[in-house]
Amino acid sequence: MSSDEKHSHSGDERGAAIPLVDVLEDYLSDKGKGRNGESGQYRRHAEREVNRLIEFLAEDRSSSSVTFEELSVGDLREYARYLARQGWTEGTVQNYYAHVSGFCGWAAREGYLSGNIAQRRRAKEPLPEDTGRKSGEQQAWSAEHRARLLEYVNKQAHDAIDAVAEDRQAAIKASRDRALVYVLCFTGVRGAEVLADGNDERRGRDGLQWSDVSFEDNNIQVLGKTGKWDDRPLPDPAVPPLERLKRVTDIPSEEWPVFPTLDYPTLVETFAQTLTARGYDPAEVESIRTEKVNDGGASPLELLADYGIEPPALTTHGAREVLKRLTADAGIDLDDKHGYLAPHGARRGVGEVLVRAYGHAEAARYLDNSEEIVREHYSHIEAGELAERAEAAFAEHDQELRGQHDAGDESNSHPVDE
Repeated sequence: MSSDEKHSHSGDERGAAIPLVDVLEDYLSDKGKGRNGESGQYRRHAEREVNRLIEFLAEDRSSSSVTFEELSVGDLREYARYLARQGWTEGTVQNYYAHVSGFCGWAAREGYLSGNIAQRRRAKEPLPEDTGRKSGEQQAWSAEHRARLLEYVNKQAHDAIDAVAEDRQAAIKASRDRALVYVLCFTGVRGAEVLADGNDERRGRDGLQWSDVSFEDNNIQVLGKTGKWDDRPLPDPAVPPLERLKRVTDIPSEEWPVFPTLDYPTLVETFAQTLTARGYDPAEVESIRTEKVNDGGASPLELLADYGIEPPALTTHGAREVLKRLTADAGIDLDDKHGYLAPHGARRGVGEVLVRAYGHAEAARYLDNSEEIVREHYSHIEAGELAERAEAAFAEHDQELRGQHDAGDESNSHPVDE
Protein backbone atom coordinates (compact mmCIF):
# COMPACT_ATOMS: atom_id res chain seq x y z
CA MET A 1 0.00 0.00 0.00
CA SER A 2 1.42 3.40 -0.97
CA SER A 3 1.75 6.28 1.47
CA ASP A 4 -0.96 8.20 -0.40
CA GLU A 5 -3.31 5.24 -0.17
CA LYS A 6 -2.69 4.92 3.56
CA HIS A 7 -3.39 8.59 4.10
CA SER A 8 -6.74 8.33 2.29
CA HIS A 9 -8.27 6.15 5.02
CA SER A 10 -10.40 7.41 7.87
CA GLY A 11 -8.92 7.40 11.37
CA ASP A 12 -10.50 4.10 12.44
CA GLU A 13 -9.57 2.32 9.23
CA ARG A 14 -5.97 3.51 9.16
CA GLY A 15 -5.00 1.88 12.43
CA ALA A 16 -6.84 -1.35 11.71
CA ALA A 17 -4.00 -3.63 10.71
CA ILE A 18 -1.11 -1.41 9.67
CA PRO A 19 2.28 -2.53 11.00
CA LEU A 20 4.23 0.08 12.90
CA VAL A 21 7.27 -0.43 10.69
CA ASP A 22 5.26 0.52 7.60
CA VAL A 23 4.87 4.13 8.73
CA LEU A 24 8.05 4.53 10.76
CA GLU A 25 9.88 6.11 7.83
CA ASP A 26 7.08 8.70 7.47
CA TYR A 27 7.50 9.62 11.13
CA LEU A 28 11.28 9.84 10.88
CA SER A 29 11.06 12.00 7.76
CA ASP A 30 8.70 14.37 9.53
CA LYS A 31 11.09 14.65 12.47
CA GLY A 32 14.35 14.62 10.51
CA LYS A 33 16.41 17.42 9.10
CA GLY A 34 17.98 18.06 5.75
CA ARG A 35 16.74 16.92 2.40
CA ASN A 36 13.62 14.72 2.79
CA GLY A 37 14.20 14.63 6.55
CA GLU A 38 16.97 12.07 6.16
CA SER A 39 19.36 13.39 8.78
CA GLY A 40 19.50 14.85 12.26
CA GLN A 41 20.39 13.53 15.71
CA TYR A 42 16.75 13.37 16.85
CA ARG A 43 15.87 11.20 13.87
CA ARG A 44 18.70 8.76 14.64
CA HIS A 45 17.70 8.45 18.27
CA ALA A 46 13.99 8.14 17.47
CA GLU A 47 14.66 5.41 14.92
CA ARG A 48 16.70 3.44 17.43
CA GLU A 49 14.11 3.71 20.21
CA VAL A 50 11.02 3.00 18.13
CA ASN A 51 12.75 -0.03 16.64
CA ARG A 52 13.62 -1.14 20.16
CA LEU A 53 9.91 -0.95 21.04
CA ILE A 54 8.93 -2.89 17.92
CA GLU A 55 11.44 -5.65 18.65
CA PHE A 56 10.17 -5.82 22.23
CA LEU A 57 6.57 -6.18 21.06
CA ALA A 58 7.44 -8.73 18.39
CA GLU A 59 8.83 -11.36 20.80
CA ASP A 60 8.88 -14.54 18.68
CA ARG A 61 7.08 -12.97 15.74
CA SER A 62 8.45 -10.97 12.85
CA SER A 63 8.79 -7.33 13.85
CA SER A 64 7.06 -6.36 10.59
CA SER A 65 3.79 -7.90 11.79
CA VAL A 66 3.26 -5.70 14.89
CA THR A 67 0.24 -3.49 14.12
CA PHE A 68 -1.28 -0.39 15.65
CA GLU A 69 -4.47 -2.36 16.23
CA GLU A 70 -2.56 -4.65 18.60
CA LEU A 71 -0.78 -1.85 20.48
CA SER A 72 -2.32 -1.31 23.91
CA VAL A 73 -1.74 0.66 27.11
CA GLY A 74 -0.69 -2.65 28.70
CA ASP A 75 2.02 -3.08 26.04
CA LEU A 76 3.40 0.38 26.77
CA ARG A 77 3.27 -0.31 30.50
CA GLU A 78 5.29 -3.51 30.05
CA TYR A 79 7.74 -1.67 27.81
CA ALA A 80 8.17 1.09 30.41
CA ARG A 81 8.87 -1.62 32.99
CA TYR A 82 11.39 -3.22 30.61
CA LEU A 83 13.25 0.08 30.15
CA ALA A 84 13.30 0.68 33.89
CA ARG A 85 15.04 -2.67 34.47
CA GLN A 86 17.98 -2.09 32.16
CA GLY A 87 20.20 -0.34 34.69
CA TRP A 88 20.12 3.03 32.93
CA THR A 89 19.83 6.36 34.70
CA GLU A 90 16.37 7.75 35.42
CA GLY A 91 16.93 10.46 32.84
CA THR A 92 18.00 7.97 30.17
CA VAL A 93 14.92 5.80 30.72
CA GLN A 94 12.68 8.86 30.57
CA ASN A 95 14.43 10.04 27.40
CA TYR A 96 14.08 6.68 25.64
CA TYR A 97 10.42 6.43 26.57
CA ALA A 98 9.86 10.00 25.35
CA HIS A 99 10.88 8.92 21.83
CA VAL A 100 8.27 6.17 21.94
CA SER A 101 5.68 8.63 23.24
CA GLY A 102 6.58 11.03 20.44
CA PHE A 103 5.97 8.31 17.88
CA CYS A 104 2.62 7.37 19.46
CA GLY A 105 1.57 11.02 19.55
CA TRP A 106 2.40 11.40 15.88
CA ALA A 107 0.52 8.17 15.09
CA ALA A 108 -2.54 9.55 16.89
CA ARG A 109 -2.41 12.77 14.89
CA GLU A 110 -2.10 10.75 11.70
CA GLY A 111 -5.07 8.61 12.68
CA TYR A 112 -3.30 5.31 13.33
CA LEU A 113 -4.16 5.46 17.04
CA SER A 114 -7.18 6.93 18.81
CA GLY A 115 -4.87 8.86 21.13
CA ASN A 116 -1.34 8.89 22.56
CA ILE A 117 -1.63 5.78 24.71
CA ALA A 118 2.00 6.13 25.78
CA GLN A 119 0.99 9.14 27.87
CA ARG A 120 -1.70 7.30 29.81
CA ARG A 121 -0.99 7.24 33.54
CA ARG A 122 -1.11 3.44 33.64
CA ALA A 123 1.42 3.16 30.81
CA LYS A 124 3.91 5.55 32.45
CA GLU A 125 3.57 4.32 36.02
CA PRO A 126 6.58 1.87 35.92
CA LEU A 127 8.92 4.62 34.73
CA PRO A 128 11.41 5.82 37.34
CA GLU A 129 11.05 9.36 38.57
CA ASP A 130 13.52 11.66 36.87
CA THR A 131 15.36 13.14 39.83
CA GLY A 132 17.42 15.38 37.59
CA ARG A 133 20.66 13.78 38.77
CA LYS A 134 23.56 14.35 36.45
CA SER A 135 26.61 12.34 35.51
CA GLY A 136 28.84 11.84 38.54
CA GLU A 137 26.02 12.28 41.06
CA GLN A 138 25.04 8.61 41.00
CA GLN A 139 26.70 6.00 43.16
CA ALA A 140 29.89 4.44 41.87
CA TRP A 141 31.94 2.16 44.11
CA SER A 142 35.16 4.01 44.90
CA ALA A 143 38.54 2.29 45.01
CA GLU A 144 38.61 2.72 48.78
CA HIS A 145 35.15 1.22 49.33
CA ARG A 146 35.84 -1.58 46.87
CA ALA A 147 39.07 -2.51 48.65
CA ARG A 148 37.44 -2.42 52.08
CA LEU A 149 34.51 -4.57 50.99
CA LEU A 150 36.76 -7.10 49.25
CA GLU A 151 38.98 -7.32 52.33
CA TYR A 152 35.95 -7.98 54.51
CA VAL A 153 34.33 -10.68 52.34
CA ASN A 154 37.72 -12.40 51.90
CA LYS A 155 38.21 -12.65 55.65
CA GLN A 156 34.66 -13.87 56.21
CA ALA A 157 35.01 -16.54 53.54
CA HIS A 158 38.42 -17.73 54.75
CA ASP A 159 37.21 -18.07 58.34
CA ALA A 160 34.00 -19.86 57.34
CA ILE A 161 35.77 -22.26 54.98
CA ASP A 162 38.30 -23.14 57.67
CA ALA A 163 35.34 -24.19 59.85
CA VAL A 164 33.38 -25.88 57.04
CA ALA A 165 33.30 -29.20 58.89
CA GLU A 166 31.40 -27.58 61.76
CA ASP A 167 29.06 -25.38 59.69
CA ARG A 168 28.91 -26.06 55.97
CA GLN A 169 25.94 -23.72 55.48
CA ALA A 170 27.93 -20.80 56.87
CA ALA A 171 30.82 -21.62 54.52
CA ILE A 172 28.47 -21.69 51.54
CA LYS A 173 26.92 -18.37 52.55
CA ALA A 174 30.25 -16.61 53.03
CA SER A 175 31.60 -18.06 49.78
CA ARG A 176 28.49 -17.02 47.88
CA ASP A 177 28.62 -13.49 49.27
CA ARG A 178 32.30 -13.14 48.37
CA ALA A 179 31.79 -14.46 44.83
CA LEU A 180 28.85 -12.11 44.31
CA VAL A 181 30.91 -9.10 45.38
CA TYR A 182 33.81 -10.09 43.12
CA VAL A 183 31.55 -10.63 40.10
CA LEU A 184 29.87 -7.26 40.60
CA CYS A 185 33.20 -5.52 41.27
CA PHE A 186 35.07 -6.76 38.21
CA THR A 187 32.62 -7.79 35.48
CA GLY A 188 30.37 -4.74 35.39
CA VAL A 189 27.34 -6.91 34.63
CA ARG A 190 23.84 -5.67 35.33
CA GLY A 191 22.29 -7.24 38.41
CA ALA A 192 19.37 -8.53 36.33
CA GLU A 193 21.82 -10.50 34.17
CA VAL A 194 23.16 -12.69 36.98
CA LEU A 195 20.35 -12.59 39.56
CA ALA A 196 16.73 -13.72 39.43
CA ASP A 197 13.89 -11.42 38.43
CA GLY A 198 10.67 -12.61 39.99
CA ASN A 199 8.62 -10.86 37.30
CA ASP A 200 10.49 -12.33 34.32
CA GLU A 201 10.36 -16.08 33.76
CA ARG A 202 12.75 -16.20 30.81
CA ARG A 203 15.86 -18.33 31.00
CA GLY A 204 18.61 -15.84 31.68
CA ARG A 205 16.45 -13.83 34.03
CA ASP A 206 16.31 -16.69 36.51
CA GLY A 207 19.87 -16.25 37.75
CA LEU A 208 23.31 -17.16 36.44
CA GLN A 209 23.83 -20.93 36.29
CA TRP A 210 27.11 -22.80 36.48
CA SER A 211 26.57 -23.93 32.89
CA ASP A 212 26.84 -20.24 31.95
CA VAL A 213 30.33 -19.93 33.47
CA SER A 214 33.52 -20.86 31.60
CA PHE A 215 36.71 -20.74 33.63
CA GLU A 216 38.71 -21.91 30.62
CA ASP A 217 37.61 -19.00 28.43
CA ASN A 218 37.26 -16.47 31.25
CA ASN A 219 33.72 -15.54 30.38
CA ILE A 220 30.13 -15.85 31.47
CA GLN A 221 27.08 -16.03 29.24
CA VAL A 222 24.21 -13.70 30.11
CA LEU A 223 20.93 -12.64 28.56
CA GLY A 224 21.75 -9.08 27.57
CA LYS A 225 19.55 -6.02 27.48
CA THR A 226 18.63 -6.74 23.85
CA GLY A 227 17.22 -10.14 24.77
CA LYS A 228 20.12 -11.97 23.13
CA TRP A 229 22.74 -14.13 24.82
CA ASP A 230 26.15 -12.50 25.09
CA ASP A 231 29.58 -13.52 26.34
CA ARG A 232 30.91 -11.20 29.04
CA PRO A 233 34.50 -11.07 30.28
CA LEU A 234 35.31 -12.76 33.58
CA PRO A 235 38.52 -11.06 34.79
CA ASP A 236 41.08 -13.12 36.69
CA PRO A 237 40.33 -11.60 40.15
CA ALA A 238 36.77 -12.97 40.00
CA VAL A 239 37.77 -16.53 39.05
CA PRO A 240 39.18 -17.95 42.35
CA PRO A 241 36.15 -16.88 44.45
CA LEU A 242 33.82 -18.54 41.95
CA GLU A 243 35.91 -21.71 41.81
CA ARG A 244 35.99 -21.95 45.60
CA LEU A 245 32.22 -21.36 45.80
CA LYS A 246 31.63 -24.20 43.35
CA ARG A 247 33.79 -26.57 45.42
CA VAL A 248 32.23 -25.59 48.74
CA THR A 249 28.69 -25.89 47.41
CA ASP A 250 29.53 -29.24 45.77
CA ILE A 251 26.85 -28.74 43.14
CA PRO A 252 25.16 -31.90 41.82
CA SER A 253 24.23 -30.26 38.51
CA GLU A 254 25.55 -27.54 36.20
CA GLU A 255 22.01 -26.16 36.16
CA TRP A 256 22.35 -25.01 39.76
CA PRO A 257 22.39 -21.24 40.24
CA VAL A 258 25.77 -19.70 40.94
CA PHE A 259 24.19 -17.46 43.57
CA PRO A 260 21.43 -19.52 45.25
CA THR A 261 19.05 -18.08 47.77
CA LEU A 262 19.82 -19.31 51.27
CA ASP A 263 16.53 -18.18 52.73
CA TYR A 264 15.37 -21.15 54.81
CA PRO A 265 11.58 -20.77 54.25
CA THR A 266 12.09 -20.39 50.50
CA LEU A 267 14.25 -23.51 50.27
CA VAL A 268 11.84 -25.57 52.39
CA GLU A 269 8.89 -24.38 50.31
CA THR A 270 10.72 -25.29 47.11
CA PHE A 271 11.41 -28.76 48.47
CA ALA A 272 7.80 -29.30 49.55
CA GLN A 273 6.28 -28.00 46.31
CA THR A 274 8.58 -30.09 44.13
CA LEU A 275 8.01 -33.35 46.01
CA THR A 276 4.26 -32.73 46.16
CA ALA A 277 4.27 -32.22 42.39
CA ARG A 278 6.08 -35.56 42.10
CA GLY A 279 3.26 -37.27 43.95
CA TYR A 280 4.51 -37.30 47.53
CA ASP A 281 1.97 -36.94 50.31
CA PRO A 282 2.39 -33.63 52.26
CA ALA A 283 2.79 -35.56 55.52
CA GLU A 284 5.51 -37.66 53.93
CA VAL A 285 7.29 -34.55 52.69
CA GLU A 286 7.29 -33.05 56.18
CA SER A 287 8.55 -36.32 57.63
CA ILE A 288 11.49 -36.37 55.20
CA ARG A 289 12.37 -32.76 55.97
CA THR A 290 12.27 -33.35 59.71
CA GLU A 291 14.39 -36.46 59.47
CA LYS A 292 17.01 -34.95 57.17
CA VAL A 293 17.27 -31.39 58.48
CA ASN A 294 16.02 -31.24 62.07
CA ASP A 295 17.33 -34.64 63.17
CA GLY A 296 20.05 -35.37 60.63
CA GLY A 297 21.62 -31.91 60.58
CA ALA A 298 21.57 -31.58 56.79
CA SER A 299 21.43 -28.09 55.33
CA PRO A 300 18.43 -27.13 53.18
CA LEU A 301 20.71 -27.09 50.12
CA GLU A 302 21.87 -30.62 50.86
CA LEU A 303 18.25 -31.69 51.19
CA LEU A 304 17.46 -30.28 47.75
CA ALA A 305 20.58 -31.83 46.26
CA ASP A 306 19.68 -35.29 47.61
CA TYR A 307 16.40 -35.14 45.70
CA GLY A 308 17.75 -33.55 42.52
CA ILE A 309 16.05 -30.19 43.07
CA GLU A 310 17.72 -26.95 41.99
CA PRO A 311 17.30 -24.13 44.53
CA PRO A 312 15.92 -20.77 43.42
CA ALA A 313 18.52 -18.17 42.57
CA LEU A 314 19.12 -15.10 44.70
CA THR A 315 16.82 -12.31 43.48
CA THR A 316 17.85 -8.76 42.70
CA HIS A 317 16.04 -7.70 45.87
CA GLY A 318 17.82 -10.40 47.86
CA ALA A 319 21.19 -9.26 46.52
CA ARG A 320 20.49 -5.72 47.66
CA GLU A 321 19.74 -7.03 51.13
CA VAL A 322 23.00 -9.00 51.10
CA LEU A 323 24.96 -5.90 50.11
CA LYS A 324 23.24 -3.82 52.80
CA ARG A 325 24.41 -6.36 55.38
CA LEU A 326 27.94 -6.59 53.99
CA THR A 327 28.30 -2.80 53.74
CA ALA A 328 27.29 -2.37 57.37
CA ASP A 329 29.42 -5.25 58.64
CA ALA A 330 32.45 -3.95 56.75
CA GLY A 331 32.07 -0.59 58.50
CA ILE A 332 31.47 1.36 55.29
CA ASP A 333 29.44 4.55 55.75
CA LEU A 334 27.75 6.22 52.79
CA ASP A 335 25.73 9.42 52.87
CA ASP A 336 23.92 8.95 49.54
CA LYS A 337 20.25 8.06 49.15
CA HIS A 338 21.04 4.31 49.29
CA GLY A 339 23.21 4.20 52.37
CA TYR A 340 24.91 1.02 51.18
CA LEU A 341 26.99 -0.22 48.24
CA ALA A 342 24.26 -0.95 45.69
CA PRO A 343 24.71 -3.38 42.75
CA HIS A 344 24.40 -0.67 40.09
CA GLY A 345 27.11 1.27 41.94
CA ALA A 346 29.50 -1.61 41.27
CA ARG A 347 28.75 -1.43 37.54
CA ARG A 348 29.29 2.33 37.51
CA GLY A 349 32.51 1.84 39.44
CA VAL A 350 33.76 -0.48 36.72
CA GLY A 351 32.76 2.11 34.14
CA GLU A 352 34.69 4.83 35.98
CA VAL A 353 37.87 2.75 35.94
CA LEU A 354 37.56 1.75 32.28
CA VAL A 355 36.67 5.20 30.97
CA ARG A 356 39.65 6.74 32.75
CA ALA A 357 42.01 4.00 31.60
CA TYR A 358 40.86 3.25 28.05
CA GLY A 359 38.25 5.81 27.01
CA HIS A 360 34.55 5.71 26.24
CA ALA A 361 34.61 3.31 23.28
CA GLU A 362 36.45 0.52 25.10
CA ALA A 363 34.35 0.99 28.23
CA ALA A 364 31.19 0.77 26.12
CA ARG A 365 32.30 -2.58 24.67
CA TYR A 366 33.02 -3.99 28.11
CA LEU A 367 29.77 -2.73 29.65
CA ASP A 368 27.60 -3.80 26.71
CA ASN A 369 26.43 -0.27 26.11
CA SER A 370 26.56 2.23 23.31
CA GLU A 371 29.40 4.74 23.34
CA GLU A 372 26.75 7.46 23.40
CA ILE A 373 25.28 6.17 26.66
CA VAL A 374 28.71 5.74 28.24
CA ARG A 375 29.61 9.31 27.33
CA GLU A 376 26.37 10.48 28.93
CA HIS A 377 26.86 8.43 32.10
CA TYR A 378 30.51 9.42 32.57
CA SER A 379 30.56 12.92 31.12
CA HIS A 380 31.88 14.22 34.46
CA ILE A 381 35.16 12.38 33.79
CA GLU A 382 35.60 14.03 30.41
CA ALA A 383 34.64 17.40 31.88
CA GLY A 384 37.22 16.98 34.62
CA GLU A 385 39.93 16.03 32.15
CA LEU A 386 39.06 18.98 29.94
CA ALA A 387 39.22 21.25 32.98
CA GLU A 388 42.71 19.97 33.78
CA ARG A 389 43.81 20.54 30.18
CA ALA A 390 42.36 24.04 30.23
CA GLU A 391 44.17 24.78 33.49
CA ALA A 392 47.43 23.56 32.00
CA ALA A 393 46.84 25.59 28.84
CA PHE A 394 46.20 28.78 30.81
CA ALA A 395 49.28 28.13 32.95
CA GLU A 396 51.41 27.64 29.84
CA HIS A 397 49.90 30.71 28.21
CA ASP A 398 50.51 32.87 31.28
CA GLN A 399 54.08 31.59 31.54
CA GLU A 400 54.74 32.58 27.93
CA LEU A 401 53.34 36.06 28.60
CA ARG A 402 55.57 36.44 31.66
CA GLY A 403 58.54 35.35 29.59
CA GLN A 404 57.78 37.91 26.92
CA HIS A 405 57.32 40.60 29.57
CA ASP A 406 60.61 39.71 31.28
CA ALA A 407 62.40 39.79 27.93
CA GLY A 408 61.00 43.27 27.27
CA ASP A 409 62.10 44.52 30.68
CA GLU A 410 65.60 43.19 30.10
CA SER A 411 65.79 44.95 26.75
CA ASN A 412 64.66 48.25 28.25
CA SER A 413 67.27 48.04 31.03
CA HIS A 414 70.15 48.35 28.50
CA PRO A 415 69.33 51.37 26.28
CA VAL A 416 71.44 51.96 23.19
CA ASP A 417 73.52 55.22 23.14
CA GLU A 418 72.34 57.68 20.57
